[in-house]
Amino acid sequence: MIRMGPDHTNSLDGIDAPNESTRLLPGEDEERTLSTEIPGANPLNAKPLPTPLPKAQLGALIAVRIADPIAYQQIFPYVNQFIADLRITEPDQVGFYSGLVESAYSLAQVLSVYQWGKISDIIGRRPVVFIGLVGIAVTTTTFGLSTTFAGIVASRFFGGLVSGNVAVIHSILGEITDDTNQDFAVPIYSLSWPTGTIIGPLIGGMLANAATRYPRYFSWPIFVKHPYLPPCIVSAACALLGASLGYMLIKETLPSKRKDGHSGARTLSAAESHNNADSSYAENTSVMALLSIPAIRALTISGFALSFLNLSFDVVFTLFCYTPLDAGGLGLEPAVIGDVFASAGLLSVFLRLFAMPYILRHFDYAKTYNVCMYIWPVTFILLPPLNFIARANAPSAPASALMWTGLLVVFSLSKVAAIPHTLSMLLIKQHAPSPSALGRSNGLVQFAMCIARAVAPIMVSTLFTGINGIEWVQRHELGWIWVVVMVVGAILGAGVTRRIGSGTGSINRL
Repeated sequence: MIRMGPDHTNSLDGIDAPNESTRLLPGEDEERTLSTEIPGANPLNAKPLPTPLPKAQLGALIAVRIADPIAYQQIFPYVNQFIADLRITEPDQVGFYSGLVESAYSLAQVLSVYQWGKISDIIGRRPVVFIGLVGIAVTTTTFGLSTTFAGIVASRFFGGLVSGNVAVIHSILGEITDDTNQDFAVPIYSLSWPTGTIIGPLIGGMLANAATRYPRYFSWPIFVKHPYLPPCIVSAACALLGASLGYMLIKETLPSKRKDGHSGARTLSAAESHNNADSSYAENTSVMALLSIPAIRALTISGFALSFLNLSFDVVFTLFCYTPLDAGGLGLEPAVIGDVFASAGLLSVFLRLFAMPYILRHFDYAKTYNVCMYIWPVTFILLPPLNFIARANAPSAPASALMWTGLLVVFSLSKVAAIPHTLSMLLIKQHAPSPSALGRSNGLVQFAMCIARAVAPIMVSTLFTGINGIEWVQRHELGWIWVVVMVVGAILGAGVTRRIGSGTGSINRL
């Protein structure tokens, strides 16, 4: 048994700075203690034996987590065409309205994500997860059935309202893993989002207007009347499948609600040995108390910047692909846009599967977070040259090898720049004031991220369509000016994350 840190405290006065007991990895003294308890162990290089992972729970948790990116991103390939089909605006203003649709989902999550985390700290993790998944299935289906702009926005808003359980899912992962096995479990779990970003756009790109493209299978009147219903139905089915697996395999992990007395993770820190005291303490942990912890405060601010830049890229890239060549875009069809996003998802899977475990073992989390954020300005700078390549290869631009190479390079950089999403989850676990406050801590950071996801689409789409709608810009073919604004914003956002290094006290790795 690893001995507990001597400076652990449950009092509110003790949460201003993280102590040794909240670290992700055991220190040298702890490893020496461990080595004396294992017969035949070499005291110079002994390491803790990894705790066996509850593989069934981890697999079910991945299935649960993947439902959100599928439902969220399956609309990206066709949302602009959906808005255009409604004939509510001029073609050059479609991006503005699609931005409203995309923002509605995240705006609703702003209102619900912290509350879901708080509720899960009281009633347990399982009920919150199941409510969210069923809600995603219902609202995704109603999105495909909508025939008005108000109906589309309402469906996305209520979908975001019930799907604000991502913080709860992160908390479950933290409670079924510990310091000895998270270097393996976290990269596997983090595959759920990029996998969802592969499946979602593929579903949307392949099944949008299915009655026209596949009349043999989708000639039913309902699919003719609602051409975007098929991808929504498939996405809803994925959410229900996740709910079924979660119900069968995921056990309750909230310390105060566990029936078996453990969550599948070995007790490695002093905080985990005080579950009962922490439960009562967590009930009195307010937002201001969490923000008084330097690490949590730094992660909250930097989380906003990270999500703003990440989603801004996804939104502006979708508009960039949809916009005609002569207006500064690529002029791609929805199916091709879906293929591009799916290819990017495959790159992300490769990165998480092979690079992430090495990063987690060998690099300082906070410093890696900061370095990755400075990749965003480069990613935005590389977008305008794609338009020049497309023009040079027109009319066969979508099939151009040079075009696809450029797209993959840009998307590869964007996926590397998104690595801090995984690092943030680990740093939150490290610096949460207690295990029973993990849901609130994750909820607070996710709250900031949701605010960014709510404002980014409307701001970026307005910027893109506004600049491209200026006559002077059109006359001089300067549709790329919006990139200057995005690069400046990316540099400022990356600069904010430098504070996380002084606020986390993370362990330096060689």
